[in-house]
Amino acid sequence: MERSEGATPRPRLETGSRERRLFAGLVGTLKQSKSNLEEKERDLLEKRKSIEAAVTGKSEEISRELRELQYKAFIEKREEEEKKKFEIDLKYKETERELIEAEYNIMKSAVSDGGILTVTEPVIVYKRARQTEEDAAMSRESEGRLESWRTAQLERIENAIALIHKRRSDTIERRAKAKARGEEDHEDVDIADVEEELVDFDEMATDAAVA
Repeated sequence: MERSEGATPRPRLETGSRERRLFAGLVGTLKQSKSNLEEKERDLLEKRKSIEAAVTGKSEEISRELRELQYKAFIEKREEEEKKKFEIDLKYKETERELIEAEYNIMKSAVSDGGILTVTEPVIVYKRARQTEEDAAMSRESEGRLESWRTAQLERIENAIALIHKRRSDTIERRAKAKARGEEDHEDVDIADVEEELVDFDEMATDAAVA
């Protein structure tokens, strides 16, 4: 094939230089792309670490808050139950006092009618069909023993009521002082029971963090 007279042949050296420049440009582009990818990967890794740290911190925060709420509920429940027990104990002793008074009045009427008070417990009053002078004397003596019995029973009940009130007031005062010092009151809390109840809250905290 004959060459066109107007075409100027391109030097072979110039063609080789152009190819090298294209190759160098391609390599540079690939390096830049790789550098960009590595930078993006680093950014993604940092963001992932940041997210994981935030999730972990949030999980711990939720767990702590749930524990505090659960412990507060536990303490409130304990105080409510203690108050109910105090009221029940108090009511029981007050009812016992009323029964002692009622029993005393019945026995006093019987003793006034010639009845004799037993020496042994339980204290009751009996009366023979045919009374003797000895029975009449024993009946009179029974009046004094009946008063002593009533006094002893009422004193026992009043002491028990006073002790119930004292225990209640001491507990309230002790916890108020502990709270003022910023201390938790654990002396009568079953920590094992509390920790067992908190297990579910830990699981809830983990689920909430994942969500």
